[in-house]
Amino acid sequence: DFFVKYADVFDVNTTFDEASFRWAFGILRSRALPPCEGANIALIPGLDLVNHSSLSSAKWSTMGGIVGAVSGLFGRGGDNATMRVDVDRAVKNGEPIFVNYAPQGIDSQFALDFGFVDAITPSPGYALTLSIPEDDVNCFDKLDVLDVCGLGESPTFTLRAYQDPDPELRTFLRLLNCKGQDAFLLEALFRQTCWQLISEPLSAENEADCCASMTNGVAGALARYETRSLDEEKNALMQTPGSLTTREEIAVRVRLGEKSALIETASFFDVIASRLDKLEYYQERRLRSLNLLDEDGSSTYDPFKETMA
Repeated sequence: DFFVKYADVFDVNTTFDEASFRWAFGILRSRALPPCEGANIALIPGLDLVNHSSLSSAKWSTMGGIVGAVSGLFGRGGDNATMRVDVDRAVKNGEPIFVNYAPQGIDSQFALDFGFVDAITPSPGYALTLSIPEDDVNCFDKLDVLDVCGLGESPTFTLRAYQDPDPELRTFLRLLNCKGQDAFLLEALFRQTCWQLISEPLSAENEADCCASMTNGVAGALARYETRSLDEEKNALMQTPGSLTTREEIAVRVRLGEKSALIETASFFDVIASRLDKLEYYQERRLRSLNLLDEDGSSTYDPFKETMA
């Protein structure tokens, strides 16, 4: 629609079509590294030739001005901004240098932003975006809690293979599943402390709901892959070199990483669900803080002593 609206500038029949725009933006994104991203996205000729290595801690850095002020990138213009690569070791003359394009990135991000997946040191993972359903009776209170803790209405959590889920994901799940008798923590009185209070198990029912929502969600996500099983994905990578195109190999590696992260996440929450009776919940923690429970979980309240007093 944009090209049609300005047809006198963009000839949709030749160069300026949607496919060309997507290609151009893909090239731009693949050559831009932090901090030259988002609102400050920019091309830095020369520096963008530095290749990626997950083993490198070298990085791009900016000095002075705003990165997005392209007129000042090379020391000219009002902002007088310059870019450089800060290497992580002494480099010999003629020796190649590397930077880590996305230290916290996962394979799907590398594939989308840079057009490759690091086969030597892969970063298997799955980007999970969650939000509070609009039909939740406590929706607005829960959104207020998210606003107070600075997460936003639809935070994205990265599930990583070989790592336990982010603690903030578990806290979000407790908020998401907070209802019934637990919902008193959503009252305005607890608004500033709610996130901290639910950073540990809230109640057995709430924790069970958290586990069920994740295992069911993982099952649903895995069912949407119209491709091979996990073992079949692994076998596909072990085929004769050249049997997969570059795009096919990238797709297999991304799917393999996402499925591995999802399966391990489901296993993590299955373990939590199996030991719900071993966890300490909010009410117990609260009573213990008031010295009304001893170390064995027994009440320290003596009604006869209180009556005599």
